[in-house]
Amino acid sequence: MNNARNLSNNPPVTVIISTRNRAESLLRTLESIFTLNYPDFCLIVLDQSDEKLPQDALAKFDATGKFCYVYSSTRGLGAGHNAAIALAKTELIAVTDDDCITPPGWLDEMVQAFKQDEKIGLVFGNVLPTAYDPDTGYIPVFEGATPTPTLLKGVSDRLIAGLGIGACLGLKRSAWLAAEGFDEMLGPGAPLGSLEDRDFAIRLLLREYYIYHAPDFSVEHFGYRKNAELKKLAYRDWFGFGTSFAKFLKCGDLALMPYMLGQMWFGQAVKPFFKHLLFKRRVRGVTPIWSFWVGFVVGVFARVDRPTRKFKVSKRQHPVSQINC
Repeated sequence: MNNARNLSNNPPVTVIISTRNRAESLLRTLESIFTLNYPDFCLIVLDQSDEKLPQDALAKFDATGKFCYVYSSTRGLGAGHNAAIALAKTELIAVTDDDCITPPGWLDEMVQAFKQDEKIGLVFGNVLPTAYDPDTGYIPVFEGATPTPTLLKGVSDRLIAGLGIGACLGLKRSAWLAAEGFDEMLGPGAPLGSLEDRDFAIRLLLREYYIYHAPDFSVEHFGYRKNAELKKLAYRDWFGFGTSFAKFLKCGDLALMPYMLGQMWFGQAVKPFFKHLLFKRRVRGVTPIWSFWVGFVVGVFARVDRPTRKFKVSKRQHPVSQINC
């Protein structure tokens, strides 16, 4: 593996967001990004929405000279990330979602995280919730298992301690190229469920890159979901865990089995299920338990490109139909 060059004090960074049919929340996210105090960054928005954002909504961001809006016919978060990163010119890429607020020092913290070791290919941060009523819904979050940074050097490490979610991550473009991008069959909107973020991280570890969890690198998530949405979202996410588990099993990556079965399926699905039964609260665990195994069966029969450990794309995607930069 060719390590990326040593980072300067303020290396240029490209921020990317892949969005679909969330114009109002996206604009709120863009407002926060343009309050970042980092001196050298640009932003690429990859829009998979049914309709393009109106030009007048983008005008003030265009005026910054740091903004690139891309309207795309791709579908799925993995494909959206790939299309946006392909347009980036910088080595460091920061990724967030279209329903997050980035604090002013967000990129500074990401750059500092990459400086901890030149073999780090991807950095996860914390995803913290805004205030909400937990009795009526929830906001997806991620906080590392410990308040201190975690460095993962291989798939035999305690992955659950450092593998976060795509709402707050940074990556090196050279690592993205080495892994041949995100798996485009994974991610919200893709055929085989979620997990495009952790799947990409695992494939980097298998290529001898390191993964780093940096608690100070964080965003605030305002993507509130009502209780009525829980079953559908849990199915999508755990279906993706199941398909990815099957994929790595087919590729012979047996060292991942303790993470997939012990830490994720049992620790994150079965134990919470019985906890909810015991206290007679909302039974949310039942969906992860069975959807994981439904996804696993689908993954067993899905076609896999073994050298890249990516599912083979079911149909050709046309990434970019319009660019406004």
